[in-house]
Amino acid sequence: MKDEVAQLSERVRAATGSDRQLDSEIARCLENPSRNRGDPPRYTASVDLCIELIERVRPGWHWHVGYGPKGVMPYAFLSNGKVRHEATASTVPLALLTALLETMATERQG
Repeated sequence: MKDEVAQLSERVRAATGSDRQLDSEIARCLENPSRNRGDPPRYTASVDLCIELIERVRPGWHWHVGYGPKGVMPYAFLSNGKVRHEATASTVPLALLTALLETMATERQG
């Protein structure tokens, strides 16, 4: 069975916009369970919430967002100086989340 983070990464990569079910899964998978009372943060809709999440679960990592080489799709990368993960997506929050989840899935594989 695939790791939960890897599965979540695939689902976020396939998303095309805000998704409350994904928000719930992200909160359950990445946040402290005691924080997850009530509605989960709208990660898939908010750049600011994604950045806050990155700073909590990947302290010291650097992030950058922009547009891919063709200037159409948003992209994001996360780096800790040794490792770098890039992702493109239909929205900036989804690109950030995909890059974040890939850092975590890769770590769990190694």
